[in-house]
Parts: sequence; structure tokens; C-alpha cells
Amino acid sequence: MLLHSHPGPPEPPRLITIQSARRHNFLLSLHCEPCGRHQHVDGATLPIIPKAVCLGELWLAGRFRCAGCRRPATQLDVIERELSLNVKREVWRLGDPLVPERLRRHWRWDPWDRKDWPAWFKRR
Repeated sequence: MLLHSHPGPPEPPRLITIQSARRHNFLLSLHCEPCGRHQHVDGATLPIIPKAVCLGELWLAGRFRCAGCRRPATQLDVIERELSLNVKREVWRLGDPLVPERLRRHWRWDPWDRKDWPAWFKRR
């Protein structure tokens, strides 16, 4: 007989926070569909935010903008650079049906912020 500490589905994989992106110097690749631009941002250059905010939350709030047209980026790729290999760790894409579910599952298991989906959208 197996005893589980949490009933229900397992904890989702942790989303990458802005602090983690800064610390591990991830590469952020921003794509703008309206003007067709691609831009790369080093994680070390991201601003310091005292709260644990995941990159997906910032992307959804429109904090990552195109350098050309200044519109919110339609896609954000979080890339981990290891020796000679680049690995996409997260992809946030406009119109992707899994974006809300990933964030909802993240917030349900988040031990610090205790966010819920309706309250987050009311603040925006």
C-alpha cells in the first residue's frame, strides 16, 4: 500500500522565475509576429524583481516587448545554454491552449504567492 503526501495530480514541473533566469544566465528569445522580428535577451540583464515571478507571468502581462514596434512579444522561448548545446526549457506562445493551464497549475502549487487565476486578472 502506497501512501501519498498530496492527494490528486502530481506537482507540475517548476516554471523558470526571473531570479533563476538571471542567476543561470538563460537566453530569452522574443518573437514578434506582426513585424517579424526576433530578438535575444541575456538573462543576466533582466531587472531585479523581489518576488518570485515566473517568466510566463511577465510575458502574459506584456512585459516583454518587441524592439521594433514596441508591441508585446507573441512568443517567448527560454533557452538554457550548456557548453555547445542550447536547450529550450520553456516556450510561451500566443494562442497556445496550454499556457493558461500551465500557469493555473503553477499557482495552485506555489507555496509563497498563493495566487489564483481570477484575482491575478483583476489586478491587471
